Amino acid sequence: MRFRIATFNVNSIRSRLHIVIPWLRENQIDVLCMQETKVDDRNFPEADFHRIGYHIVFSGSKGRNGVAIASLQEPNEVASGFDSEPEDRDRLIRARFGDMDIINTYVPQGFKIDSPKYQYKLEWFNRLKDYFKRTIKMDYTVWCGDINVAPEDKDVHNPERLKNHVCFHINARKAFESVKSLGFVDVFRIHHPESGQYTFFDYRVRNSVERGLGWRVDHILATEKLAERCVDSYIDLKPRLMKKPSDHTPLVAEFDI
Repeated sequence: MRFRIATFNVNSIRSRLHIVIPWLRENQIDVLCMQETKVDDRNFPEADFHRIGYHIVFSGSKGRNGVAIASLQEPNEVASGFDSEPEDRDRLIRARFGDMDIINTYVPQGFKIDSPKYQYKLEWFNRLKDYFKRTIKMDYTVWCGDINVAPEDKDVHNPERLKNHVCFHINARKAFESVKSLGFVDVFRIHHPESGQYTFFDYRVRNSVERGLGWRVDHILATEKLAERCVDSYIDLKPRLMKKPSDHTPLVAEFDI
């Protein structure tokens, strides 16, 4: 059976429904992980997902952060945040579907490398690693989301100029790699080893998509058993070119399970 999972930083779900709902319908996505939903739980537009046959779980706060998972199948279990730490409930949501665990994260951006926010980002990766070691089985697990790290030179349009950016700085890359080393595989790179493949294009850069001035900071990572079943992975640029888009665009992975 073909199983499709996607990740998409929507940059305000209520502002992107005109993109997200038709895209889900057209692409037969089984699970969509969304970040930066920017809405408190009471006002999440769950009815729009129900109308097209999707279950939806979410955890967010007004005007910032926020994570959600839309799925054709109802999850067996749902949890948000790191264990009992409520301040992270709008950055991590986890859902289990049968034997598959899906963890959707919105990793802190970090602001500047000399900022306390950057140290918080690095600490957040350490906390995530500890959380994974305590709570997940490394069998059929997917970790995805806006991870706010471009891991290699080929994941940014200008690695030399961007080397001190918080999403490409060596310490952020090492922190990401440390979590990945638990046994996660970057499934996009199985199918696309080439450079110039990006999921984020800054609003502030004129014609950034057309000029290829992007970053690959959104990722789908699978444990080795599951990665072996990944038959395709791709970035869909169409949503980024639509009217009133997010600054990110969806990343999809397909598995035979």
